[in-house]
Amino acid sequence: MSSEARYVGLDAGKEIIEASVRPTGENWKAENGDDGMTQIAETLASIHPQLVVLQANGTFELPLAGILVTFGLPVALVQPRNVRDFARAIGRLSRIENQRQAGLLAHFAELVQPEPTPMPDEEVEELRHLRTRRREILQMMATERGRAGNPVPVIEKEIQGHIQFLERSLSYIDAQFSRKVRVSRIWH
Repeated sequence: MSSEARYVGLDAGKEIIEASVRPTGENWKAENGDDGMTQIAETLASIHPQLVVLQANGTFELPLAGILVTFGLPVALVQPRNVRDFARAIGRLSRIENQRQAGLLAHFAELVQPEPTPMPDEEVEELRHLRTRRREILQMMATERGRAGNPVPVIEKEIQGHIQFLERSLSYIDAQFSRKVRVSRIWH
């Protein structure tokens, strides 16, 4: 493995997460879901980046930033205005929509090197517990969905009610995870 410092830009969209690494030029995509975010985090943990930069838009990057932190990765959430100013400074503002945002963020990470904001250990541990609970709920949902279609109406109704309860629990856990990242030092 090369000892060359690596800087990563991640663009978290509604459905896809795009990753770009500088100076190697590596690029890849993953689905924006639990498995995709975990895949991104595992890949990044294996290359030991100097810095991972995400743009702080307030939506899709929150769970991703939280997962990256639980993997011990150095994360910096940067304001969109700073990225636009950077793009303007390097003469790429006019093409900002046509270029890969992840590549621009990796370039920003490499040249600007914003300071990563570590989370306190107890907050990281809480995020890990929330992720564990999320996986448990998903397993319960899969089990219940496997039981769906029961010929006894009262049992089928109870199974469907339990699935709905688990879906609400999953939404609650996801909201708490994002809230925890938003109120942490990493966001500010």
